[in-house]
Amino acid sequence: MSNPRTASQLSHLETLASQADDGCWQGQFRSLRLSSVFQPVVTLSTGRVVGHEGLVRLDYADGRGATPFRFFSGGLDEAGLVELDTLCRLLHLRNFQGQAGTADGWLFLNVSPLVVASHRRHGEFLANMLDRNGFDPARVVVEIAESGVQDGDTLADAVAHYRQIGCLVAIDDYGVGLSSLTRLWSLGVDIVKLDRELLLAALARHEERRLLPGLVEFLHDCGALVLMEGVETYDEAMLALEVGCDLAQGFHFAFPAPVLRDRAQIIPIDMPRAAASAGAAPVPSWPDVWRLQLVAAAQRLAGGATLADATAPMRDETSLLRCYWLDGDGIQRSDNLLGVNAVRPRFAMLLDQPGADASGRGFFARAVANPDSVQRSRAYLQRGFGVACVTLAVTASLAGAPGVLCCDVAWRA
Repeated sequence: MSNPRTASQLSHLETLASQADDGCWQGQFRSLRLSSVFQPVVTLSTGRVVGHEGLVRLDYADGRGATPFRFFSGGLDEAGLVELDTLCRLLHLRNFQGQAGTADGWLFLNVSPLVVASHRRHGEFLANMLDRNGFDPARVVVEIAESGVQDGDTLADAVAHYRQIGCLVAIDDYGVGLSSLTRLWSLGVDIVKLDRELLLAALARHEERRLLPGLVEFLHDCGALVLMEGVETYDEAMLALEVGCDLAQGFHFAFPAPVLRDRAQIIPIDMPRAAASAGAAPVPSWPDVWRLQLVAAAQRLAGGATLADATAPMRDETSLLRCYWLDGDGIQRSDNLLGVNAVRPRFAMLLDQPGADASGRGFFARAVANPDSVQRSRAYLQRGFGVACVTLAVTASLAGAPGVLCCDVAWRA
């Protein structure tokens, strides 16, 4: 499982952790008491809680709070910093696992830049901790502050290390300091967390607001989900949604707390419906094979076929990811019918489900404005599958109700 030094490190940390009467795990680091709080990460399109970031709270023996930044930014020697960093992760894992159990949901864990840079000496700890606690690495998102690791090769090596463990990797605080588009392109991370400063700049200046969607699109082209952090107001949440961010976290949705939150406890985004505009910018036509397939499926629906039967020929196609049906208001009313040869959804919890609102999507608006004419989106990141795709849409009635038949097709450059 582990080398003796790593096993000894984990055993030592476990002696510093204890469970309080309320079931929460706490830690003792020198004169400090450590506890966990969690801030939810939500989808901007639906408000669904898909994960929680573990954050540490430090208190002195007399009850005074201590600032974590002081300790993590140079107040400790290497041995002390590594011990504090790893103890935090152990507490977050146990407190998260005690509440979430085996349910879906990611645990976001920050890793000190020093530990990232020296992962060959300290990196085995995470894999051993997850193994000893029986926690699936695929539910862990390791957060790395890009600005904290200046050497590109070291950063790339660390990203590869955590992905080899089976964890997802997020670049944290992107957009400040020495953030590099070129370096990010080659890293192949799963999530990029945009720093709040980018959000504030876009709200304050038109030029930044115009450029931010392009950055989000670039990150999607890199295959990464985009998370806007530090969202504190309704206007900020709407801007994050407007520029195409997939995920968000911040005080607008919920403050950090010892307990995990579900969707009912999250302040929702009251998303305005986009008007179906016939004047939307035209999109180049899709190859005839897909247009004919979609039209034929719509005709079968009009003839009384079920959605599964009507789309069966399409779902045999290699590139088909999923088929689904939207009602006249743009609300998904059907289950997702996955392609027979579709890749397994990489981010299954982000795949839209019945009740998802697609009224603001351009392909829906154009389909409603141009009945019986197949419309398609531009290429974009299909959040659930984690691959680039295009969506095709055409008006189609299901059981006599008007709506729009859609299919997501993997984009092949």
